[in-house]
Amino acid sequence: MKIITRAALAAIVALLMTACGGNETTYQYKTQYLPVQLEGSEKWSILDVNSGEVVVKDAFATAPSPIVDGMFYVKNDEGTYDYYDISAPTQPVAGHFGSVTSFSDDGVAVCSRVGGSLCVIDRKGAVIKELPKEVSQCSMFARGMAAFQNDNGSWGYINVSGDTIVPANFSTANLFLYNDYALVIDENQASDSIVSFSVIDRHGKVMFTSNTGEYQPIQSYYINGVLPAMKGDTVVCLNKDGKEVDNPITDQKQVEKAGYNQYSRTPSGDFIVLKDKKTGMVDKSGKVLIPMEHDDLIDINGDRLIAVDAGLYHIIDRTGKPVGNVKFSNAHVSEDNPYATRGFVDTDLAAASMMMLFDETSCCGANAQTTLMDMNSMVSTDARMYAGSNTLIMPQGPYVIQYVFDREVATADSVTGNAEFNYDARVKCVIMTLGVNHCPANTEPTIVNKVESRLGTKGFVLAREGIFCSDYLTALTMGYDKGIINLIYYMHFNESVPQTRNKRSEK
Repeated sequence: MKIITRAALAAIVALLMTACGGNETTYQYKTQYLPVQLEGSEKWSILDVNSGEVVVKDAFATAPSPIVDGMFYVKNDEGTYDYYDISAPTQPVAGHFGSVTSFSDDGVAVCSRVGGSLCVIDRKGAVIKELPKEVSQCSMFARGMAAFQNDNGSWGYINVSGDTIVPANFSTANLFLYNDYALVIDENQASDSIVSFSVIDRHGKVMFTSNTGEYQPIQSYYINGVLPAMKGDTVVCLNKDGKEVDNPITDQKQVEKAGYNQYSRTPSGDFIVLKDKKTGMVDKSGKVLIPMEHDDLIDINGDRLIAVDAGLYHIIDRTGKPVGNVKFSNAHVSEDNPYATRGFVDTDLAAASMMMLFDETSCCGANAQTTLMDMNSMVSTDARMYAGSNTLIMPQGPYVIQYVFDREVATADSVTGNAEFNYDARVKCVIMTLGVNHCPANTEPTIVNKVESRLGTKGFVLAREGIFCSDYLTALTMGYDKGIINLIYYMHFNESVPQTRNKRSEK
């Protein structure tokens, strides 16, 4: 299960509720502008959450990215990306990039043009530095640092000038999100079951080294000065030197005593609570800030929340008072993909790397006997997040891996709103997705043809059109559309369905 173990330690950008204090008491980015779909509209607008006013209405066919320090990107009609400044929200600052990251509050982003190398750019779209051609992908910036990967699969860090600060000596490098320390996974692993990891500072100095036999990190970043980790069956908090310390956050006791069905800490230190299928917010003393009258609440900047009622969203302040009267049906709150990829790939290397992730009996660490219980380290402890879905989604380098189960991952109680994991749910297929829209249009068929031509070395033969089968009756099929390659690995051949293949036109 080496791949699953490493996936559980891969870069995580979404905030997680943990046993060592929950979320940091500061936000990664302050949200003032929010991309939304207004009630009754299929297009995207931008809402000022402080005033409750719509800044630009129905201007975009696809969702703008989260707006950081006034900068955002949008996918255009040709499938590439344009950057915008909120001061002139309908006029692109720079465009036609094949792959992009969000801007950071450092005022820089990473992007590439179709067929081109990765570049660090400023708010006007000017190139600060073109990264070496062997850099295959690079993260967004956080605290002045970005993680990059080279063609050898190794990871390191650059600064906002595009200079290498920490050489590429790691198999995984996570972002410096809230502190000056990051978790990295060492190369040259000696064991398939136990993974060695280190914590480094922004200069690459190793603070301490451990392994998953001793500690299993729950998340990939420090928060409130500690890294939560499992030590056997116990949750412990590790400081920057790897020493076990007391949980720095212990102010949830009054909230626990109140008997809420669920509670989660917000980055501002309050608690969103659930009782009798209704949601509100309380402070650490248990004082009610927002009454229990909403279907859901999403904290976006400490002073503003998204309230969900009767299937529609609206903005409220931290006392529950409405901010404006705009209602919307959808919002884009978090970054979908914090990595940019250069505008070309080595198709031989891409095909070979895909084939490393499966064999006749398993794919990405899962086989026909794998249950959710076997993969419980990959999920958050809040079962409500998975209720109604039969899929777990995990990043794995340049891939997005979807584990599809034979039933729901979690089931919610219709009366209480509580949810429980279905730990006996079994993986029925694995979907491996690779986005190459940033590459020339012949990239998808080239990679697929190279994989299929080598499937015999993995024990797969063509059984019927588009479907390859093994002696173990596992099956594999590949397809592509709109610059996305999908490899679907079925645990049982009789469930397999061939995919379509739609080639892009050259722009």
